[in-house]
Amino acid sequence: MTCAEWLRKYTSVFQKAYIDEAADEVMLLLCHALRLNKAEVLARPERALTSSELTLLEGMAERRLQREPAAYITGEKEFYGLDFFVDHRVLIPRPETETLVEAAIDFHRSWALRNHRRMLAADIGTGCGAIAIALAVNIQEAQLYAVDISPVALEVAAINIHRHGFEERIIPVHGNLLEQIKQKMDLIVANLPYISRGDLPCLQPEIHLHEPPVALDGGEKGTDIIQALLEQAPDRLAAGGALVLEMGEGQEQRLMPVVKRSLPGADITLVKDLAGINRCMKVILPC
Repeated sequence: MTCAEWLRKYTSVFQKAYIDEAADEVMLLLCHALRLNKAEVLARPERALTSSELTLLEGMAERRLQREPAAYITGEKEFYGLDFFVDHRVLIPRPETETLVEAAIDFHRSWALRNHRRMLAADIGTGCGAIAIALAVNIQEAQLYAVDISPVALEVAAINIHRHGFEERIIPVHGNLLEQIKQKMDLIVANLPYISRGDLPCLQPEIHLHEPPVALDGGEKGTDIIQALLEQAPDRLAAGGALVLEMGEGQEQRLMPVVKRSLPGADITLVKDLAGINRCMKVILPC
């Protein structure tokens, strides 16, 4: 069987199984199995697959048909132009979370005009470490703390921190929200669970059957964990500092009163993602 034949066959199989973007998913698996990029595969569509390659591909395709996310099958996910190792211990980074990274970088630009020192920042609910590492790449010299309540998630974060060479600038911290952060931070970013518990079974099977529940379950209201963070924030956020939160659609209505109560006098900005949804809340304390 050639590459082109395999692509045609499994694109059809995936489409019949109602897997979204079937052709892209099949190409991703093929590229991973052959250790080639898409252009290299398309340049030689007649390339014959070996028996060992076919065995590997059949196994990968079967896992995907069982609704296991492709990122877990390949062990790779791109986020903010960077490659990350992921497995079942962590949530798979989402494109919409890049909105949070952009908002944090934008805040740093204005913060750096007023401050001539190294920024202290914390990524709460770091998972695979994607947000912390993206910030380390784009905010020079910042010292970051990558915090997670899950010790196994921190194992994955440590792999990615080492892969990107940030062992000296990103410190993994095992703890619940801000409890283990003893210094006041100039920047706190958080992509915490925000799915209400009752909605979890309604999610795509790729999510509710395979991704870690601790990274999804936002409590009965969906905002329970974010609200707990907001209650801790006054003692952990420096004057002139910012708290940047990711949230679910419409959750700003529930969170806004909590922010105003916990951080009175703060400037609050809602940031839309590419779909036009209010995805982030940027809260800046007065100097």
